[in-house]
Amino acid sequence: MKTLIQLCLIAVVLYGCAGGINPKDTAAVEAAFSKYEESDGKAIFKEKCARCHGYRLPETRTTEKWPKIIDRMAPKAKLTDDQKSAVLAFVTKHGKTS
Repeated sequence: MKTLIQLCLIAVVLYGCAGGINPKDTAAVEAAFSKYEESDGKAIFKEKCARCHGYRLPETRTTEKWPKIIDRMAPKAKLTDDQKSAVLAFVTKHGKTS
């Protein structure tokens, strides 16, 4: 039973780290982001956030979850308050509705 629980936890962690668009596939990255209008939030998200997370797109999270994620990650990405606001506006506009 203990081994099963450990395997499940490992699977959850690996699932959370997987996914997204391969950063080396620049054509796929550009195609995926082309559906969004140009904005400071999009540019910052693409440069400072998505790159480290395998270019996951805003719709991978709900609009309710994004504020907590951005609050937690903004210091790690060294975002200014203005950058943080722009990214939050971008991801909540394009996030999943619950």
